[in-house]
Amino acid sequence: MKNSLPLGGVALAALLSAIVTPAYAAEDEAVILPEIVVEGEDFATPLSGLADPSFSPGTLTVPGVAQAQQEMSLIPGAVSLIPATRYQDIYAHNFEDVMDFTPGVYARKRFGAEVRLSIRGSGLSRSYHMRGLEILQDGVPYNLADGAADFQEIDPLIAQHIEVYKGGNGLRFGSATLGGAVNFVTPTAHTAQAENLVRLEGGSYGTARIHTETARILGNTDFFAAMSANYADGFRQQESEESIRFSANLGHRFNDAAETRFYLVSNTVDQELPGTLTLAQAENTPELANPGNIALNQQRNVRSLRIANKTTLTLDESSTLDFGGYAGYKRLYHPIFRVLDQRGPLAGLFARYNTESLVAGHRNVLTVGGDFSWGEVDAKQYANLSGSRGALLASGTQTSANLKIYAENHFYVVEDVALVGGLQAIHSYRKFTNDLAPAQSDSTDFTSVSPKAGVLWDVTETAQVYGNVTRSYEPPTFSELVQATVFQFVPLDPQRAVTAEIGTRGTAKNIAWDIAAYRARVKGELINYTVSPGIPATTFNADETIHQGVEASLTLDLGAWGLRNLPDGDRLLFEQAYMYSDFAFDGDTTYGDNKLAGMPPHVYVAALRYKSVSANGLGWDIAPKMEWVPDGGYVDYANRLKAPGYTTFGVEGGIDLMKGVRLFVDARNLTDKHYVSTYSNITDAALAATNVFYPGEGRSVFAGLKIAF
Repeated sequence: MKNSLPLGGVALAALLSAIVTPAYAAEDEAVILPEIVVEGEDFATPLSGLADPSFSPGTLTVPGVAQAQQEMSLIPGAVSLIPATRYQDIYAHNFEDVMDFTPGVYARKRFGAEVRLSIRGSGLSRSYHMRGLEILQDGVPYNLADGAADFQEIDPLIAQHIEVYKGGNGLRFGSATLGGAVNFVTPTAHTAQAENLVRLEGGSYGTARIHTETARILGNTDFFAAMSANYADGFRQQESEESIRFSANLGHRFNDAAETRFYLVSNTVDQELPGTLTLAQAENTPELANPGNIALNQQRNVRSLRIANKTTLTLDESSTLDFGGYAGYKRLYHPIFRVLDQRGPLAGLFARYNTESLVAGHRNVLTVGGDFSWGEVDAKQYANLSGSRGALLASGTQTSANLKIYAENHFYVVEDVALVGGLQAIHSYRKFTNDLAPAQSDSTDFTSVSPKAGVLWDVTETAQVYGNVTRSYEPPTFSELVQATVFQFVPLDPQRAVTAEIGTRGTAKNIAWDIAAYRARVKGELINYTVSPGIPATTFNADETIHQGVEASLTLDLGAWGLRNLPDGDRLLFEQAYMYSDFAFDGDTTYGDNKLAGMPPHVYVAALRYKSVSANGLGWDIAPKMEWVPDGGYVDYANRLKAPGYTTFGVEGGIDLMKGVRLFVDARNLTDKHYVSTYSNITDAALAATNVFYPGEGRSVFAGLKIAF
């Protein structure tokens, strides 16, 4: 692997310095900021669930978990919020670890921190990196300006909570994609678990991680910093990984109506790539790596640095304005069939205005926002000499710019029923300059306006029914426009879709539910698609496809229903999530009405969680878990080859040894099942190579100790 750059070391030193530096004021002298949020952080909302603990109140720039739940409950569509407490007792390393009980989110590990991430079939044919979703941290885009992303940069431990906006419900962030948006919100000193926190973890496959946090409130100023350093040999050959991720924010309140916050994020991530196997290899010798990956020492190494600012102003009792900007630099060193060396700056600006008023005597909530993003990537390709750069083979510059303007209005025709209308306008610019072959340079623009209409019915204070119709418009990324195998501009159309959904979510005394059904008609879906054997490009626009399915979660408090003799404060919760995905061509010239490859039709996960809390506030919990995938889905568009289904079992749990000290254990795949986690799509298994399978990990056990003080 490449040697780590100093960036991670600088971040580590800065954080350790902050931890060992004493607070500027003793606890009894600290200035406590007056709350500027709605009263009562523990109020119930349709997104509260059954097992949420009390959450600390937030501030103007960063709402607390309960505030975020309340705000998201105004959206007439499928959204989810995952508090960080939800995964405190597991080795939370990637998106799969934290999203397994989030209905509609399909995240399955390829290797290391790399997962196949898709919501409603977004980026379904992408077998590397990510497309079709807007990934954000604290509302600041992690995607490059062209829409591509390396989500290995996101550390789940550096999060207060995770917000998931599925499909057109990502309008809040101006998202134009089929899948929507995922926003990781970091804590502030007001919402951090403690002034200082240390988390030590280790386990199978040479895994070791240290995570540290520090938080202080100093008068009208507060700061929070966190760092995670991770190392793993990996379950497979050629799968070792090491990373240092650092995140910090500094906030200052000018008065009760004005607050600003600055963010700093840096990442050093080195990941070896084991590649794909044949089905027989994945089922019998899953620890192997693809021989070609070993010979070329394939890797994906990322260095990134971002700074951002968000300022919030309360203009009057019912109006707020958020605005800010960000800038950063990213380098990707990526030895695969060639050594891809990509680096460059990115920057953006954003603003959002929210106001509530009376219109003709009816409550009306209006949100108007916009953002501008720009990025430039110096993209070079070299001969791969066992992971090192050889002769320069290709060189070019990829320039992207996006301007998005959006508005959403809630008009309450009666007190508990709102009609919702929205509109998004997007203009995207893509320019590719080929330094070695100028004739292959080109540029293009994408412009569209997408409407949204919906209805939201508050059946009770904690239960809702909703429906909406949205249009999405997704310009291709440079991975499609300048495909690596040809390194020339490939003219492609944007991917467009109209999605209709209905659903309900809520919480009652002993039950919590979240159920949505959707159907999307997609035109020009960007998939790995063979147009002609003489054309070397691999991604093109399909004609029409259909994406439809059901997303559901259901949690039952079994203790309250039938086990009346549980000790006071103890609970027995049955947690379930189910996803049905039916994606298909619609009258395609080549594939007719065949199923799209890439997604199992059914995924079911469940956990039986026992929670106990003693009179002194200490407690323990344990949760046996299972995942059932009865059918792995089609691997090829010709529908000749399917991935096998599987069932895995695990258990997680933790115990408070004393106040602020918690021990936890996370055991996975207890039966050591050999199975296929996911795979890369191919066109026809009768014609193409079928060494496209990623094996799931074998039996593993991780343990950790968290100390908060």
